[in-house]
This record gives sequence, structure tokens and C-alpha cells, in this order.
Amino acid sequence: MRQILNNLYILKECTIGEPSSTIYLLNTNSVEELVLIDTGIGFDFEKELAKIGLNPKNVKHCLITHGHYDHVEGCKELIKLNPIMRFYAHIKDSKMIQSYINKDQDLNFKITDLFTDKTSSLKFGPYSIKAYHIPGHSSGGMAFLMSINKDKVLFSGDICGGGIESIGGNHDEFEKSLLELSKLDVDILCDGHMNVIRPSEEVSKYIEGCIKLNDYFHIGFDVAPKDLINWYNLALVSYQMKIYDTAYDACNFLLKLDAKNAKAKSLLNKIQKHDPNEYKPLIEKYLKEIYGKDF
Repeated sequence: MRQILNNLYILKECTIGEPSSTIYLLNTNSVEELVLIDTGIGFDFEKELAKIGLNPKNVKHCLITHGHYDHVEGCKELIKLNPIMRFYAHIKDSKMIQSYINKDQDLNFKITDLFTDKTSSLKFGPYSIKAYHIPGHSSGGMAFLMSINKDKVLFSGDICGGGIESIGGNHDEFEKSLLELSKLDVDILCDGHMNVIRPSEEVSKYIEGCIKLNDYFHIGFDVAPKDLINWYNLALVSYQMKIYDTAYDACNFLLKLDAKNAKAKSLLNKIQKHDPNEYKPLIEKYLKEIYGKDF
């Protein structure tokens, strides 16, 4: 665990290539106790919270940015530790989350607090949080904005993941969502996989990069999966944004399509300085699921 600001922490930091999301923790120092943002995969909440002198039963609230498994799998553990914990998610992702958590287990897990409006307000002790519906990556994507002292902090979920329509996203909706987030003038962005980004100038550049990635993912998966220029652009922008697993995957896939591509080879040499053996190839896997095994 490391501290971001007073009372705000990364409980579980995501490493490049790791399937789990980052987990954030807000200590309200009030009767509302502890608030989590997302739950990751395979995290031992009881053990890890005890290490820092916190009782998992004091986690009273969990904000879920969206329903993908890498952000919600930890709900299985949390509901066992504290059956009265409140879970917050958008209604459009709620069935997906509940189905996943209750699959093969008799947990009777339910999202207790459903977002239905474009914006909503929450209050946890001294902290006010504004919840934004940001559809596109999933239909029920959420972002959460709060202030700590003079810093505006945004928990964004997977804004670097694109609105890939072939796997349930929506490119145009996600572009609108990203443009809305770009206007919030955020000092610190707490991303779903890229951890903490600051100051505000870096946050702005990161969101601009996510808008480009949204286009490249859409072309690559939904429109023209053998467009060599698009895969190179995806690899290059991902590399510039330090999303090295996506950059490595896109470069390798491009070289499968065009083994002699000099620009891809040159970029791959740069990416290989960032532990590429830890990265799992996903682009070809998803394309085969979308277009068939003979793709």
C-alpha cells in the first residue's frame, strides 16, 4: 500500500501486464469508515488490511467503476468478510456483476446502491463524491470525482481500454465520455490499470491519448482488423503512454501480419526494455473469438 494524499491510498497497485485492476482505499475517519474503489482479482483483503492495522469489517462501502471481472472479482471475498457492506454500481452493469459474483457460489450477492442518472452525489463523512456515468467501455461505466484539500481526484476506471463494439463496448459513446472527463480539470487521475497520473498537465495528455486509443481499438477490432498502419499507431501511442503490454501486443501482432515491417521492428526493440515476457498476447485471442479461429 502507498499513500496518494491524506487519507487516500493505493491498496493494490496494478503492474503492467497484470490482469487485475488497481484497488484504491479512502479512509473517511468517520462513522462511514473505509471506502474501496474497485476490488481487483485475488487480493487477500483480510490479510493485507490487517498488515496496516485496519479491520476489513470496517470497509463499509465499495464503488465499482464497471462490471468487468478484473474490477469486481474481489467482491466475492468482501461480501464474506462483511455481509452488510454496500456496493455501488450503475444499473446497466449491475446484472453482469451479480451474475459473475454469484456464479457457482451461494453468495446471494447484490449491488445495494444503483446509479441511474448521468450524475449522482455521494457523501462519506467529510468527503463529497460526484459520480459520473461514462458509458462506452461498458454500458454502465462510472467515474468518481472528489476533492482532498486543494486537489481534484478522479477515479476513472478503464479509460485506456477503448469502447470496442465487438466485445460489448461503444466507440462513439466512449468518445463522448472521454471528452466529458477531459473538461473536469483534474489534478490527479486514479486509473483502473495505470495507477496514479499527475499533475493536471499529465492527466490532460493521458486522456488525449485515451481518445486516440479508442479510435485505434475500434478500427482494429471492429472495422479493419488487418490495417497495418492502425496497429502501428496503436503500438506507438500505447508506448508513448507507457502502456507497454498493449504496445508489445500490437507490435507483435503487426509483425505477424507483416514480418518485414521495419517500423514495427524498431519500436519493438524499444518496448522490449520493459519486461515484455510478463505480457500476455490478447489481440490475436480476441480477434479469433470475434472473427473465428481461421482469422
